[in-house]
Amino acid sequence: MRSVKRPRRTVQRYKPLLFPGIALLAVFVFWAAVVPEERGETVEFQKEGLRLEITSVHHVGGFMANFDPERHSEEPYDTYHIYPGAKVTVLEAPPMEGGKVRWVLRTAGGERREPLELTGGMDPLEFTEEETFSIYDLERGLTVLDFYVTEDDQEYWK
Repeated sequence: MRSVKRPRRTVQRYKPLLFPGIALLAVFVFWAAVVPEERGETVEFQKEGLRLEITSVHHVGGFMANFDPERHSEEPYDTYHIYPGAKVTVLEAPPMEGGKVRWVLRTAGGERREPLELTGGMDPLEFTEEETFSIYDLERGLTVLDFYVTEDDQEYWK
């Protein structure tokens, strides 16, 4: 049996670390609860001077095409399947020769909204609702890129 008169030295030795340890644990729990888990991967898109950084991408496909009536051919373009909450940052978007904006973001279906002009240095665009969006090249009159915002993790035909 142990003596009641003398305190255990190991408890006294680690007592100064008790408060910092609890504080660190509280910060970690708060961070885990507030910061959402990043799903998907971050991808950079580049075409004809337009550079975009796209987050939360879960699949990239190239199954869509524009028909060029002058050449009688089809020009494929990429489709990005992204999770809701994904952000698109415009890194570079050079304008047309007259200084007008060359690229715009349009909704592909549902509600008709005004096209959003894409310029370099603008705030990141956040896609929160499940819908389809297209980036349209005004100079060439063609779709450059499609975004399918969906929560599904389904396998796509590759």
